[in-house]
Amino acid sequence: MGIDFSFTPEQEALRDGIRKFLENEVAPVVAAMDESEEFPEATVRKMQQQGYFGLPVPEAYGGLGLGKVGYAILLEELGRVDASHGAIVGAHTSLGTTPILYYGTEEQKRRWLVPAARGEKLLAFSLTEPGSGSDSGALRTAAVPRGDGFVLTGSKLYVTNGREADTVVLLAATDPKLGPNGGVSAFLVDRGTPGFRVGRCEKKMGLHGTSTAELVLEGVELGPEHLLGGVGQGFSIAMTALDVGRVSLGAASLGGLEAALGQSLAFARERTQFGRPISEYEAIQFKLAEMAMHAQALRLLVYAAAAHQDRMGIDPTRWDRADRARKTREAATVKCLASEWASEAIDEALQIHGGLGYIRGTPIERAYRDARISEIFEGTNEIQRLVVARDLLTRGP
Repeated sequence: MGIDFSFTPEQEALRDGIRKFLENEVAPVVAAMDESEEFPEATVRKMQQQGYFGLPVPEAYGGLGLGKVGYAILLEELGRVDASHGAIVGAHTSLGTTPILYYGTEEQKRRWLVPAARGEKLLAFSLTEPGSGSDSGALRTAAVPRGDGFVLTGSKLYVTNGREADTVVLLAATDPKLGPNGGVSAFLVDRGTPGFRVGRCEKKMGLHGTSTAELVLEGVELGPEHLLGGVGQGFSIAMTALDVGRVSLGAASLGGLEAALGQSLAFARERTQFGRPISEYEAIQFKLAEMAMHAQALRLLVYAAAAHQDRMGIDPTRWDRADRARKTREAATVKCLASEWASEAIDEALQIHGGLGYIRGTPIERAYRDARISEIFEGTNEIQRLVVARDLLTRGP
């Protein structure tokens, strides 16, 4: 598996443009957003107008057509500035648009994907339930056939963008006896559908700019056009979306790691103790070196995985089994290592900053709170290690 990678001039220009936009439009509002714990509606709207919410979606469906590598560039730059904005984009793009792009009918793509990619609609993705987290096949939200459609009843938890989303890609059990092997289906549920409502929104340790909502379904009637893919395809649809999401989460974690390194390097050069900059002490130098080594390794892993997904294309029927397995293993590896290395780097950055890093409202303190969830959502790191181990035992190193 090669990991050599370089960016094209167009991709470098994309990064420069994104970085300038985020520095000018997003960075100034982050501290106030974190303190108020409010969804950053104004900056989200500006990002939608820039086309960022449809960046990897083909131009034919309203996006910018810049692929997974371009999308990883966006998430890396977002990770440098604010994790909440990154999570909002990821929930919409990785987990919301991917299922429709890969599995939707042409009619579904025109109805739901095009406005989402253009930034006219916001998407969310809902898998987790009160009784199913890592055991994602054990869903109790039921989709019962009625005529040529379905009636959905149940509740979902921890839905990023759940309060603001116009449409939710939602997983429900169509045959509980089969579990994930053909018993789960995916549906497109629009806000305002009778019987569908937002329940409580959680107060969280971090990601204060995002809503993390409960969704309640009480006899929600959906026509056949709301079924995404075939009956029983839901688990495959969800896992395909999560493969994209885990790589983009890795890119965001890379950005967070790089931000921690940059802040620590600047502080260590300026802060003096015992008459010397603390950057001259070996204990600090080793911390900085560890961050830099992880950032370099992670950059190769993230972009190699993103480039591989671009080469595979967006038609799952054309993927062979080995390539699909490699994609999933790469995504699990990237997500697991990136989230842990970023958390470690931010923890060390806080240590380098000393008491200042522990003060509420500083970038390091906010990053410390924001980073912790990355080892949990989109599949816990325990699950990622299980994914890697199973593939290792099946296909070898």
